[in-house]
Amino acid sequence: MLAGSLFTSFGFWLLLGLALLISEFFVPGLIALFFGVGALIVGLLTWLGFIDGLVVQLLIFSGISLVALLGLRRHCMDWFSSGSKQDDAADLDDSGLLGARVRVASDFANGVGAVQLNGAKWDAESDEPLKIGDAAWVVDHRGIVLTVSGQKPANKGQKDKGA
Repeated sequence: MLAGSLFTSFGFWLLLGLALLISEFFVPGLIALFFGVGALIVGLLTWLGFIDGLVVQLLIFSGISLVALLGLRRHCMDWFSSGSKQDDAADLDDSGLLGARVRVASDFANGVGAVQLNGAKWDAESDEPLKIGDAAWVVDHRGIVLTVSGQKPANKGQKDKGA
């Protein structure tokens, strides 16, 4: 009886909702947020006397949480990222890699090899048959893998960094 009244009381749902909202700060991902909102709504509806009974509370909690999660998560992710997708192309240039001059550190076999940039060895890809000691320029990168070309790019943001 006591356990049943504890789980059907509005206090439980409000505390659960607050705990879930707080947990979103420690494990971000915009999932706990929606379950926390669902728990807070159930707590409020229980306190106002609109719903009673554990089964109804669980159904409403599940419904609100899942609808919010599936319907609003993408919108909220876009809102929280606030334009980072537009900044991705700018970040590529801001990394200082595009147009950098590199020295080929190993022969390219099947389009894959290594280059030397600022004293560090980088994995690289190229459609050209580059050989050890050749000069090349960074034309793109995917994470830490550089795409290089034996021809100097015509970009205005070229850099002749130490190869």
